[in-house]
Amino acid sequence: MAAEIRLFTCLSDNFGYLIHDPATGATASIDAPEAAPVEKALQREGWKLTDILDHVGGINELKQKYNCRVVAPHDKKAAIADVDLRVANADVVKVGGLLARVLETPGHTLDHISYVFDSEKTVFAADTLFSIGC
Repeated sequence: MAAEIRLFTCLSDNFGYLIHDPATGATASIDAPEAAPVEKALQREGWKLTDILDHVGGINELKQKYNCRVVAPHDKKAAIADVDLRVANADVVKVGGLLARVLETPGHTLDHISYVFDSEKTVFAADTLFSIGC
């Protein structure tokens, strides 16, 4: 069964994503800078957060509520709270049964990583592919 992906707005000019594995119920939040929009999108879909990939300003709040895993770049200088797993280029991250390849894609931030879900033909490149705002 294919992954389900939902886009949601956050801040005044940004977007976050949820990727959900219907076979296992696992759901990851990708690139959301605040907790409230993540929770609103989860509630709308009836999903439970299992993973946070990339930077989320509300990590602490979401981790306390959902006991989810936090995946972050291997560079420990990255100011990301409550990290459970550090990843680098070519590592593979599982979200339920979904597999994501990690690509180091420095740009907006030097430690930025992108996630490629090959079987879904989807890449989450976040801050790597924008100019002059989102």
